[in-house]
Amino acid sequence: MSVNSAEFLLFLAAGVVLYYAVPKKVRYLVLLAASVCFYLFYSVKAAVYLLVTVVLTYVCGLGLGALRGKEEKEAYLIVDKEERRALKRSFRRRRRLLLGLVLALNFATLALFKYLGSWIVGVNRIFGTSFRPLKLLLPLGISFYIFQTAGYLIDVYRGRQKCEKNFLKYTLFAIYFPQMIQGPINRFGSLADDLFGGSSFNADNIRFGIQLMLWGMLKKAFIADTLSVGVGEIYTNFTEYPGASVLLGVALYCIQLYADFSGGTDLVRGASQLFGVNMAENFRRPYLSSSLDEFWRRWHISLGEWMKDYLFYPLALSGPMNRLSKAVRRRVSPELGKLIVPSAATVVVFLAVGIWQGPGLSNVVYGLWNGVLMSLALLMEKPFRRMKGTLHIKEDSRGLKVFGVFRTCLIVIIGRYFSRSDSLRQACRMLWRTVRYFGDGGLGLRVFTGFGIGGGAWCRILIACAVLLCVSLIQERGVRIRETLAKRHWTVQFILLFAALFLLVVFVYLNRDYTAIAYVYENI
Repeated sequence: MSVNSAEFLLFLAAGVVLYYAVPKKVRYLVLLAASVCFYLFYSVKAAVYLLVTVVLTYVCGLGLGALRGKEEKEAYLIVDKEERRALKRSFRRRRRLLLGLVLALNFATLALFKYLGSWIVGVNRIFGTSFRPLKLLLPLGISFYIFQTAGYLIDVYRGRQKCEKNFLKYTLFAIYFPQMIQGPINRFGSLADDLFGGSSFNADNIRFGIQLMLWGMLKKAFIADTLSVGVGEIYTNFTEYPGASVLLGVALYCIQLYADFSGGTDLVRGASQLFGVNMAENFRRPYLSSSLDEFWRRWHISLGEWMKDYLFYPLALSGPMNRLSKAVRRRVSPELGKLIVPSAATVVVFLAVGIWQGPGLSNVVYGLWNGVLMSLALLMEKPFRRMKGTLHIKEDSRGLKVFGVFRTCLIVIIGRYFSRSDSLRQACRMLWRTVRYFGDGGLGLRVFTGFGIGGGAWCRILIACAVLLCVSLIQERGVRIRETLAKRHWTVQFILLFAALFLLVVFVYLNRDYTAIAYVYENI
């Protein structure tokens, strides 16, 4: 059941009616039942693995909570400080062992599902064997619920979150159906009250939820799905196009990916808001960023925060990193000693992000491309600041901001040569063709030909992108568009809502030429 299909809309409408029809204290059970039905509709086999993951992490959470409670009771009875410290170290080791075993099992299983086929192909190439690649069914949303439950367990281990003892409530947190397709990666503490408390009916939640869903569906249908044909053509047959067209195809992929991912997130966040459950924001106009660091703070925000809290900081504060910092301070310079740890940790984090995106060296290079550039920016921050002072360039100047946005977009586009390509060789060949044969065949409107996209489709894409840009610029100025529209006369709201519905019905649901494309990150 695709989340932008008519079947999903009917399923969602029935769920909302039933949710508000039952008493508050059992409304979370309606969400749980809807989530179970949604996943079973996708795949019974995948649901079995999902159940195993939920049970395993639930039991681990209980175990971590029990160990911490036992530690507090026994420590309270010990007077000697050394004995108390020894007791705490003993319980910490036991908690760490339990947490490590469960996390290793879950992430190893995630790697098995995602990368086993490519590993077998690699072994065949290296050793000349002929093992048949296994085609495992990749469970829907596996990365999102693995990361989400892992964050919950780490928070319980650290004592920042109490373990949830109600199995049904914990299951709902892990498999809440709007988040299974596109995320975001929610935190237990920020989601629990809305999920389990039972929201009161609020007309604003219904209105704002529908508006956000429509906005997401329009981005997905009018931009992402329409561009997918042309993007696929360029990446598949790039040798038949001049370099300018290849560059345009990669730039269009950046737009397609943003419209697809952010549009899907808007859709599921809007669906969740219908139940009064507010999920975390996942995108904040990333292509208006003036630096790569700012871009990644605006792109897939929940993943970035997860990596920061559960990978970057533990790595940066680890013993090896501490020793590295001391060695650099002593042998090179104190200033570099302060920067070397966050720089190295940044490279590791983005390497992990690249590997998470998929198998192959192209994704590894994609992660290193972002991590190394961000590390260099951190190391060169002071020299660049001195250079700006020498040249009398103001930090808040509009020209510097515009230059930073174009520079960041170019860096992102270069990275997408690697993240979208089937192999590192293909990505390098596309880059070479872009540079070496950029002007072949002339520039101008001819660059847009041969993509497999008709004139009418190009018009819809350009209009939709212009609307998206205008909305983004308005939001960048701090205007909350949905709240602003709510203050307008009801006729204005009705006209806008009717226009959005009309466009969606005519050009999507009643359009025989429209083909719905699966979300890029649906099974990642």
